[in-house]
Amino acid sequence: KGIDFTSPKDWPTLQKYGLICTLTRFEGMTIAKGFNRKENHAPQLAALRTAIEQTTAAGYPNVICMSGNRAGMGDEEGLENCVIALKQIAAFAEEKKVNVCMELLNSKRNHKDYMCDHTAWGVEMCKRVGSERIKLLYDIYHMQVQEGDIIATIRESIQHIGHFHTAGVPGR
Repeated sequence: KGIDFTSPKDWPTLQKYGLICTLTRFEGMTIAKGFNRKENHAPQLAALRTAIEQTTAAGYPNVICMSGNRAGMGDEEGLENCVIALKQIAAFAEEKKVNVCMELLNSKRNHKDYMCDHTAWGVEMCKRVGSERIKLLYDIYHMQVQEGDIIATIRESIQHIGHFHTAGVPGR
């Protein structure tokens, strides 16, 4: 059906072959520059807004975002900062009918210190934002490494999941 993370310059090629970009990204997005830091909000939200515009113009469904690393910040503060940022873009995402999907990554093995490393944290973020367009990117590899019990977790959280990534454990 499609490919994640292609850039807008590649979208005509995807369309030529009947494919879509299933999950777009935005300029300047990195794991470290997430929404858990207020100083990142203005530039990241501006870039995300542009990505949402491009994504909807192309008819694609999802844009990825990241929480950022803890770097000494507590989970509750980071959660609240992400909620503050995502509430600022939620109505625009709803208007454009594009999901903004925060990626769940494991901090146990591959992304030490990443904040959005538990499904419960991500689900709570989605609930606090309160928008049908703020979702999670549920990465099965990362959540199996971090939490295990992925089938039950997916069933319990499916209404907050907008996109999946898959890979085998332990070798991806």
